[in-house]
Amino acid sequence: MRSIKLLAEAKFAAVGNSDRWYVSDGATAVGPVALELLARGIEEGRVPLESYVRHEAWRVWRPLSEVALVNFPPAADSAAPTPPYHGPMPEMYDATDDVTLPGRPLLPEELHPSDALEGAADMHDALHLLLNAAVLHLVVDVALLHVVGDQGAVVQYAHGPFSRSMIGTQTSFTDPVMALARAGTVIVAEPAPGPAGQALVQRLSQLGVQCEAATMHPIIVGGRLLAVLEVGRKGPQLKASELVLIERLVDTFVSRTDAGAWH
Repeated sequence: MRSIKLLAEAKFAAVGNSDRWYVSDGATAVGPVALELLARGIEEGRVPLESYVRHEAWRVWRPLSEVALVNFPPAADSAAPTPPYHGPMPEMYDATDDVTLPGRPLLPEELHPSDALEGAADMHDALHLLLNAAVLHLVVDVALLHVVGDQGAVVQYAHGPFSRSMIGTQTSFTDPVMALARAGTVIVAEPAPGPAGQALVQRLSQLGVQCEAATMHPIIVGGRLLAVLEVGRKGPQLKASELVLIERLVDTFVSRTDAGAWH
């Protein structure tokens, strides 16, 4: 079993404030749970090391590595026989909020859009979770989320080999993709992309992947273009069910924003 050492900031948050934590894989969030329960889930391998965590008093999600140090047991003797695999027990498929218990990974058709945004501290936090959910459930190679202002759009979140270099990139409203986004038009840049589709594929290629499949979805709240979500992958082409899924995610974000879930 892994051993875990909680960093001082995590311990202080649990003592100085209420002991309520959330953990997310980017698609779903679980919580609130006590820090002790979260630590046990990490030790037992039920919480992926790539997860993000947030104390309810924090306004941002943080990588698990920023709040805990995880040590692994010594490697087993390679000559030792591998225990037989019998597959998961039926009870492992029961839904649970206990992060110490295993659960079957969600299939795309099983994703409930509201789960993807659960635990968001504010609007920008929710946009980050929205992008993560799209990446995970559409299995895309690259993604950009632009936040729109008065003068144009700025990349707030990115996914891909060169994602860091794209953060902060500005795009004007004269860009053909942004022009269609302002009109509320979805772009599917396949099988033969037009001018806007070509612009979309070209921008996503700056993340380090040449995409054969790409789509853009505008995020319009209160009649105003708030953000633009662009995703792409090498292949295969996007299925109709995948386009419906990303639209459901966007619609859920919009409806919860309109309802005042965050500001």
